[in-house]
Amino acid sequence: MTEIRRYAILTPFARADLVAAIMHLSHLDAWAVPTNSGALVVRELATPKYDEWDIRNITGPDPDEEPATPSDDAVAVAAQLSRLSPYGVVLMDVNLDDSDTGFEAGVSGMVRARRFQGGKPGDDVPSGLLLNSLDPVVERLVLGDVTPEKSGGIHTTEVTGEQLERLRRGTNDVEQDGSDEAR
Repeated sequence: MTEIRRYAILTPFARADLVAAIMHLSHLDAWAVPTNSGALVVRELATPKYDEWDIRNITGPDPDEEPATPSDDAVAVAAQLSRLSPYGVVLMDVNLDDSDTGFEAGVSGMVRARRFQGGKPGDDVPSGLLLNSLDPVVERLVLGDVTPEKSGGIHTTEVTGEQLERLRRGTNDVEQDGSDEAR
């Protein structure tokens, strides 16, 4: 049994490199992945292990528990990113189990989607309908069928000072690896 915990934030921004740079400047550790539906922020979360059976195995950590790092606080990251666009963002909390044994083999669990606008949480969005209407790579990333790295993602720790300067100047001639070739 493999427990999968992550969050994914769908942004309305076309450029994942800009989203990665913004997150880098905010000291947030995550992936920004380009999709045809907008840049997707993806963060893998640690799966808590309890010595005995605990209700948190089903419900997840207590809301009052502090996240290990600011990057693990999906609600705070979504709220921050939602302030950057009048359209807001959609936060998808992912809690899955990928099991080859048991009553139902395969991926099972829950994906919860919620809109954030102007820094505030909004209504829930039906996650199945949402995933069905987006670029298929979004669903593959959410379910863990593909990694952000293999989907052309940019990790925020890989953003360099040179890339930030080029973005500040508004030039578009920097590759993810920092080369000067035109896109």
